[in-house]
Order: sequence, then C-alpha cells, then structure tokens
Amino acid sequence: MSLKEFKKKTLRKSAAYNGLSQDLRAIRSYFRDRNAPKEIQKYIDTHDVRKLQLGANRNGLTGWLNTDLHTIKGKAYALDVSKRFPIPDNSIDYIYSEHLIEHIPSNIGMHMLSECKRILKPDTGIFRVATPDLDVFLGLLEDNLSEEQEQYIKWFVDLCLHDYTPYNGLEVVNHIFKGWCHQFIYNEKHMVKSLREAGFKNIKRCKVGESVHDALNGIEKHGNAIDNQAQNEFETMVFEAQA
Repeated sequence: MSLKEFKKKTLRKSAAYNGLSQDLRAIRSYFRDRNAPKEIQKYIDTHDVRKLQLGANRNGLTGWLNTDLHTIKGKAYALDVSKRFPIPDNSIDYIYSEHLIEHIPSNIGMHMLSECKRILKPDTGIFRVATPDLDVFLGLLEDNLSEEQEQYIKWFVDLCLHDYTPYNGLEVVNHIFKGWCHQFIYNEKHMVKSLREAGFKNIKRCKVGESVHDALNGIEKHGNAIDNQAQNEFETMVFEAQA
C-alpha cells in the first residue's frame, strides 16, 4: 500500500489523526490571522475612500479592503463577521458582501448587518449585499414553469446534484438549503426587514452588476465563480442601503 492510499484508507479514519490535523489547521490560521487587525487599520489610515468587502475569498477587488474568515495570503485579511469588526465607528464609505450572508445563521447575519451600519459613515455610507432569493427558488415549485425556470433547473441539477436526479424544482429547493453549508436563505421581505432593523435607510433593490455608485458598479463576481452569468442573475437578489 502506498503512503497516499494509507492516508486515504487508514489515517483519515483515525480520530487522533483528524484531531491533530484540525489542531494544526487552527495553529496555521492563528499565525496567518494575527496581523490582520494591523493591516486593516493600515488600510484605513492610508485611504481617503474606504471600501470593505466581506467574504471576499479569492475574489478580491482592486483598491478594496478584502476580508474573509481567515487570512488568504495576498488576497484577503481575517475578519470574522460573527464578532465585533476591528474597525472604528463611522469610518467606511462602502461595504460589499456577495453570497456570504446565506452561509451564517440569521442571528449572526443580523449582527453582521448591525456592524456594517456601525462602521459606515452616517448618511453617505452605502452597503451592498447580494444573496440567493428564496422566492425565486420557491417559484420553481409552481406548475407551468417558464422556459427560464426550466433552464435553471436543468443547469442546477447537472452542476450540483448526482446522476439520476430528476429535473424538478423540489430537488433544487432541497439542495439550496443544505448545499455549500448554507444556513439561512433570505427573501426580499426578510432582507429588507433585517436591513431596517439594523438601522439602514433608503433600501433599494438593484440588478446584478448595476449601481448608481461608481464604486459598486459591476463588482459582482459570483457569476464567474459558477461560470454562468445568466443563472447568477436569475438566482441572486441585490440590495443597496444607506447608513
């Protein structure tokens, strides 16, 4: 048996091995993340217009402070949205979050929105959020689906589900709740309600990739990640709100 096969068949079944691996990942994350607050403050100190992206992963935006749960070298700095952001009050001009909020429980999502409101400049600060639209997915359960809905179901099943999965909306709806570690899927009504409760005003729904603010225009990248701009536009709702 090769070392690779031994690791796959034996070590990965070992609680001790898995525990040690988890500990080593945590140690690596600690050393990667520990300088993030200094780098975040450095960005704030050196930029007149401050733009923060939450949950950037490797999709960093030029000129932005790109962040994620853990530091990604050369791509993003660590910022845990479940905790108080290491950013002063009233200091940020723009915040952008794309396909992040559905990955955290609703109470943590509310905390994230409140923190965004806290750090944005009053009246001039703008928050933009993009996330799957629950109403779009529930619409896939209706009879007499449109051609666009039928195409989306086929694309989704072929991309995400196993062989022999039937092309029907129920399969898609079930998967959107459990796939990709999703925690809470919003519809328009609940997203607007949450933004208002966080203290935002002038809440407007936008088209994917479109904004009246130059800094927020054309910044969506989820369509590239799934390699299908049309389906991203179909499943995604986008809102902008004023602090």
